[in-house]
Amino acid sequence: MARGERVRRGVYHGWWVVFCTFVIALYGWGLGFYGLSLYLVALTEIHGWSPATISAGITFYYIFGAFLVMQVGDAILKRGARVVVLAGVGLMGLGVLGLTIVDRPWQLYIAFLVMIPGWAAMGGGAINTIIAQWFNRRRGLAASLALNGATCGGLLFAPAFAWAIDTLGFARACVAAVVVVLATLWPLAAFALRPRRPDEHDTGDEHDASLEPAGTPLSRAQLLRQPRYLTMVGAFSLGLLAQISFITHQAAFLVPTLGLKEAGWVVSVTALAALVGRISVGLVIDRIDRRGATSANLAVQIAGMIVLLQTSSVFGLYLGCILFGFGVGNLVTLPGLIVQQEFPRRDFARAVSLNVAITQLVAATGPSILGVLHDLSGDYRTSLIACLVLQATAAVLILIRSRSPVIGA
Repeated sequence: MARGERVRRGVYHGWWVVFCTFVIALYGWGLGFYGLSLYLVALTEIHGWSPATISAGITFYYIFGAFLVMQVGDAILKRGARVVVLAGVGLMGLGVLGLTIVDRPWQLYIAFLVMIPGWAAMGGGAINTIIAQWFNRRRGLAASLALNGATCGGLLFAPAFAWAIDTLGFARACVAAVVVVLATLWPLAAFALRPRRPDEHDTGDEHDASLEPAGTPLSRAQLLRQPRYLTMVGAFSLGLLAQISFITHQAAFLVPTLGLKEAGWVVSVTALAALVGRISVGLVIDRIDRRGATSANLAVQIAGMIVLLQTSSVFGLYLGCILFGFGVGNLVTLPGLIVQQEFPRRDFARAVSLNVAITQLVAATGPSILGVLHDLSGDYRTSLIACLVLQATAAVLILIRSRSPVIGA
């Protein structure tokens, strides 16, 4: 092997793409997911609007956003990752700045409408599509590392943003956050998100003997007629419905026993467990069956839910939340890896984006459902049982697959 080839392989550009997508996820989830709860608190305090009024805008953000997320994979393939991400980051920042000048509830919808393309361009569908353009054999590890940025969005960015809001005020904090995001992410994305050259391969990918089957990509309707795709989408929809519902109500569930400060620590530990879980699974996922890994991941979360239902001790609450948290990040990473294992490369972007859109639509209803169950029963026990049932159903459903052969991406 020539010295120049060794050097080139030693600095494979795909790892710069992984670093860039990590930062995209960090900021995307920080401003576009975890930040929503901070906007709710700040706007309620500033304008005196009810949480229900602001929450209606957030529901609009998720539901309308799902339809744009559905298109993001095709947009990246057609326009290129660099253009889509640069535009999306700019619109996310513009929408956040818009929240600082609204003075009527209806104006929230305009600000969220501007943010929605940013959420699509910085979310899981976009990141999975970008990673797939650079990695094949080590895609599981690459995607896990990239999407750890989402976990760090809650673990690092959101607390820093909350501190800035409390210290500087809402408007100044938003301006500071947007300036930091644009100043760091725009140059990084412009450098990292270039097209891959034909001679660039990750280690082992150049020896991949799998052939791309002839034919045109499946339409969304055709994908939804594939039994193996339906069982995957159904399983992740149920799993994420339970997961997002619990995370939304986690602090409220813990506060009566632990108090607000201790509950905050448990939430942070849950996020840390998610980081550890995603890294741990990422190290082995490229060598194991991904549907089986998904079922096992859900089983760990089910064990955590059982612990939470059976105990009210401090140790038990920590243990249950740690077990649950271990699987949190993997339910975002695993769908793209199953698609890679079971569908041709030509279908990857559309299949992943459609899955993200459907699961987002389903999961958006979860927090309200758990709130209703809590109000009807008077505590969170019924809500936790509902989450457990949803996860158990998902763990079984994901194991149902068609007998058609697995297709290499």
